[in-house]
Amino acid sequence: MRLTLTRRLYSLLAILLLVCALPLQATELFYLGQKIPDIHKPWNSADYQQLLEALSVIDRTQANALPRRSGEFTGPIYQRMVSEENFRPQLNIYAPLELRQNEAREALFRLKELMRLYFDFKAAQQPYGAEALGLMSYSLRQQAVLFTLTTEFWMTLAESEQRNPVRLQGLHETKAAAAMLISSALDYLGLTRHFARDELVLYSAELGRLLPELFIHLSSEVREQLLERSAKLAEQHAYAEVRTSMAELVPVLQGLQVDMQATLSAADQAKPKPRPLDLSLPAD
Repeated sequence: MRLTLTRRLYSLLAILLLVCALPLQATELFYLGQKIPDIHKPWNSADYQQLLEALSVIDRTQANALPRRSGEFTGPIYQRMVSEENFRPQLNIYAPLELRQNEAREALFRLKELMRLYFDFKAAQQPYGAEALGLMSYSLRQQAVLFTLTTEFWMTLAESEQRNPVRLQGLHETKAAAAMLISSALDYLGLTRHFARDELVLYSAELGRLLPELFIHLSSEVREQLLERSAKLAEQHAYAEVRTSMAELVPVLQGLQVDMQATLSAADQAKPKPRPLDLSLPAD
């Protein structure tokens, strides 16, 4: 009798475990026949690659079918695509810093590929205007995270290693890539024929929040160019709301520029000056 009861208990336990395990096995998601990453957990660069491959197939085979920001069924997919939760693993201080830096770089690369999928400059009006600009804003946030991790990694290096030409070249390439991304981000503000007015107004407000964080990492020459372009947009853009966003951004960037120049000037003055070379004849 005890043996029979024990077997029944084991059977009930097995059924219970199977039922509990079913939701865990049901995390595989498909969108229009293509497998996509689980939208209920943060994505990494591999997840973005999987999504990119799936959406590339869908874009080739079905018209106007990419996930949209406010879509009833596709909205959750797009929201995961641009969710700040995806940054958490990259900012986890208990994980190796160099690995997190590489992950941020790979994720940014995949985001740029997704932007190419969403942008269609052959069209008179962008079919995915809001989504494309949202991806650009999110890419700028990812770039800021990459800058943060790059700076942290740089500070862990010995002074001799910081002067290593290979390290310096990598740092310059990161800054150059960021400068190109920011330049493209400002270019889109001028495409009033391609994007709807409300899309550009929202996008300009997002740029106003994002650019100061990136501004401090750029070279002096690029900072001057960014200031000049922002001031020009604040004066000449076709939409008053965009001019307002840029007008609010310009003094913030100017204040950062003044502070950075003062800090650099103080650092130069603090450096010990080399003693002048004595070329006088020795005394008799």
